[in-house]
Amino acid sequence: MIFLLSATVLSGLATNRALLVGIGKYDRMKTGWNVIHGDNDVVLLLPLLRKRGFEDIVTLTNQQATKAGIVEALTSLAKRCQKGDKVYFHFSGHGQPIRDDNHDEGALKKYDESIIPYDACRDSRKMNGTYAGQYHLIDDELCPLLDSIKRKLGTTGELFVAVDACFSKGIQKDEMTEIDPELLKYVRGTNHAFTPRGRINVKSPKEFTKGAILTVVTACQENERNIEYKSSSGKMYGSLSYYMAILLKSNADFSRWRKCFKDKSYVNRGIFQNIQHPSIEIFP
Repeated sequence: MIFLLSATVLSGLATNRALLVGIGKYDRMKTGWNVIHGDNDVVLLLPLLRKRGFEDIVTLTNQQATKAGIVEALTSLAKRCQKGDKVYFHFSGHGQPIRDDNHDEGALKKYDESIIPYDACRDSRKMNGTYAGQYHLIDDELCPLLDSIKRKLGTTGELFVAVDACFSKGIQKDEMTEIDPELLKYVRGTNHAFTPRGRINVKSPKEFTKGAILTVVTACQENERNIEYKSSSGKMYGSLSYYMAILLKSNADFSRWRKCFKDKSYVNRGIFQNIQHPSIEIFP
């Protein structure tokens, strides 16, 4: 269900807001995506965000997290934002490279990144052979949605985005031998790039509006796999989500979080596999 706390706040007061999207129970027969544990990540992060003073929290899990649902939630979030707000957006689910039809990635790179909503299919054989990538949420589509939020936050607000998915292009077989075979069942993405039938008409996004600091962290690099983490309780979580939970247990200071990723403070915690390297990008 959608969970919303204190969405209406006094005008002019800065508010901590969050949108958590977690998909675990993909419909494999319809979409081709295997079941993972992205919905567990929402359960993990929600109480920690509440404890850290986030008053406006929306969650989308499984069937709620369609492409239309995610886009609507981001659009609605932008409308509620005010100058000085602190905003956290988290996506847990599959990721997949998709053919770059508008050629904004440069001559050497043939694919955009995309996150996989509940209704996106793994390849064009689904939907009776008619799936054309229309439910993938491509980075070219996501960036303007994030910029709408960034623009509303002014120069004093902050936007922190965590993407616990992988945009995998493949991995060397010898590197796989060091990973628990049980964990390999829960890879958040595929090395199978999606090639649409026909052209996807998505405009190249403009540069982000200057103002609020936008930080984007991902669980791995674009050519790596994202392996889930098995906690001491036996529950499975996204590796990035579990690390974000550790950070939240201490505070909700985005500047400190940025430092932790820049300094690679996660290295000795045993959460991320040695084949994956979290990334961070900062847009002023």
